[in-house]
Amino acid sequence: MVDIQKLPSLSGILSTRSLRAILESKDLAQLGDFLTNFIYTSVRIGVKGATGSIHVWDGSLRDAMEQSSLRGKLGKKARPGRVADAAEAIIAYCYLHKLVSLDEMVEFLAQRLNAEDFEVRRMEKLACGTAFGELLGLLVIRLKESNQLDFDA
Repeated sequence: MVDIQKLPSLSGILSTRSLRAILESKDLAQLGDFLTNFIYTSVRIGVKGATGSIHVWDGSLRDAMEQSSLRGKLGKKARPGRVADAAEAIIAYCYLHKLVSLDEMVEFLAQRLNAEDFEVRRMEKLACGTAFGELLGLLVIRLKESNQLDFDA
């Protein structure tokens, strides 16, 4: 895991108590994009035995945000790409704060996806959104238990 003390340019966003600020952080979204694609590709290769990587679809992450109750924190006019970025930002935040490990996220998704989910691309997108929705739900629970963020602001 990364020592957040060694990431001084992220210290402001990593020390905030504002959930909305985290969801809107472009820096966390970029880190989260990498993490999200890494964990999904790890599951995809491990479950399906496929080669190569895949970029997690914005639509799947948007669905995951809807499922996890985080979508409402962004406002009704947020574009789908922005909603997907918010999902990636919260994943990065939780990872950097050691609320979840890469191994745990890979295992969590692997338990929720099976080989049949990868047979048809449309089904894969739906299954991906559902699995990430459950992961985001877990992260919300961990964030609330940690008392690091103000969910009401």
